[in-house]
Amino acid sequence: MAFIAIEGMRFRAYHGVHEEERRVGADYLVDVYVQTDISQAAQKDDIEQTINYETIYRLCQLEMAQPRKLLETVVSALVERMKNQFDNMIALRVCVRKLHPPLGGQVASVYVQEEISFMAECPRCKKPFVSYTPNGCWERFPNLHPATKETLLRQFGGKCLCDNCLKFYAG
Repeated sequence: MAFIAIEGMRFRAYHGVHEEERRVGADYLVDVYVQTDISQAAQKDDIEQTINYETIYRLCQLEMAQPRKLLETVVSALVERMKNQFDNMIALRVCVRKLHPPLGGQVASVYVQEEISFMAECPRCKKPFVSYTPNGCWERFPNLHPATKETLLRQFGGKCLCDNCLKFYAG
């Protein structure tokens, strides 16, 4: 496993609780760290087999252009954009730092950071797998019979099963 990181992305953005912050704007730094398996990309020398940091930058650029009141909202939206773009993240850390916030004194920065591990263990076969949503495995298999789904939910306490196990039950 490896980390693909892009640090110090600098943006002028208009986030803030106060009207003045949203009008004047501020400088922000964004850091993104993605843990993923790079073996196929390295072996094949193929960008399609990895997480492209240019794409990460573009996702951050899009999100920073959307004015928000809270940094928490910005970070959560970035995490969602990353989950929707990449299906091979093992873990993700996103940090958004607001430089020189207007707090009535000299402050270098404030930041909000979210760190998530997407690794889960299948309760049936005990193998590790990547799961972006703890309960989302059921939506990936819409052809799973409702009675089978109900039985699996009860049997495994609502925990997600890996794709191989779900394929077994979905037929």
